[in-house]
Amino acid sequence: MAGPALAGVLVGQFGARVPLLLDAVSYLALVAAGLLIRTRRGGARTVRDVHPVPAGAVADGHPTLAYGDGSAPRWRLRPDRLLFAMVASLAGVVGAVGAINVIEVFFIRETLGSSTTVYGLVTGAWTLGIAAGAWALAPLARRLTDDGRLLGTGLLLLGGCCLAVLVSAAVPSAWLLMPIWLIGGVLNGGNSVVSNVLLARRVPEAARGRAYAVFGASVQGASMAGLAAGGLLLDLADPRPLVAACGVAGLLVVAASAVPVVRAGRAERSAATHAATPAGTPPGAGLATSEAAR
Repeated sequence: MAGPALAGVLVGQFGARVPLLLDAVSYLALVAAGLLIRTRRGGARTVRDVHPVPAGAVADGHPTLAYGDGSAPRWRLRPDRLLFAMVASLAGVVGAVGAINVIEVFFIRETLGSSTTVYGLVTGAWTLGIAAGAWALAPLARRLTDDGRLLGTGLLLLGGCCLAVLVSAAVPSAWLLMPIWLIGGVLNGGNSVVSNVLLARRVPEAARGRAYAVFGASVQGASMAGLAAGGLLLDLADPRPLVAACGVAGLLVVAASAVPVVRAGRAERSAATHAATPAGTPPGAGLATSEAAR
C-alpha cells in the first residue's frame, strides 16, 4: 500500500531511474525468498492422502473425481458451471475496465493537473481499500454458505467497482478522487475474498494449484488485453471520457453476466436439493414429514 505513494515521491525527487532500480532489487529479493522456501518433496500425494473418501464420493458437498489408482483428482473448470461463471464474469470485467490502469496516469497527472506524489496517493487509496475490504467483508463470505448467493454477491461487488470508476470521471480534483477509489478498493477486496472462498470450497485440495493457475491466467490475460486497449484508446480520445467509458463497459459486462450467474446458482441449489433427497423418496415426502413434525 505504501508503494504507489513512495513511488510518487521518488519520481518527484529523483526521476524514474531510482524507483525503477528499487523495483528491480525488490523483484530479485522476491526470487531469492522463493528459492529459500522449504517444501515437502518425495512424490505427489494421492486423493486418499488429501480426501480419505472413495473415488466418486462427495467431499465437502462436491463430487471428487479420481483415477482408479487413487491418484490426484481430475479437475476441469468448465464442468463446474458456478466457478466457470465466476471466472468468466471477473475476467470480462477486468478486460473491460483494465484500460483504466493506463488512462489513470494521464487523467490524474494531466487532466487533473496533479503532482507525482498526489498520483501515488490516489492509486494507493485503491490498494488500501482492497486490504480494508478483504478484512471487513471476510465474515460475510463465511456466513453465506450458499455458493450461488455468494457468487451473486461477488458480482454486485464487481458492479460497485465499475460504478466507482464511472463516478470518478466527473471529479474536478484528484483529492476528490481518493475517497471514491478507496470505496472502489473496498468493493474490489470483497470480491477477491468471494473468489478465493469459492475456489477453496469447490476445488479438491490436490487440484487447487491448478485451479488458482487457471483463475490467475484468465484474469491476468484479460488485464493484459485491457492495458493494450488503454494505450490505443488514448490516441483517439481524452482521458476523462475514456475513464467514463471504462466504467460503463464494466457495468455492461456485469449486466451481461447476471443471467449466467443466476442460472448457475439455481442449478447449484437444484443439484444440492436432489442430492439431499434419498433415493426412492416420493415427491413431497420431505414437506409432509416437516408438517407432521410441526
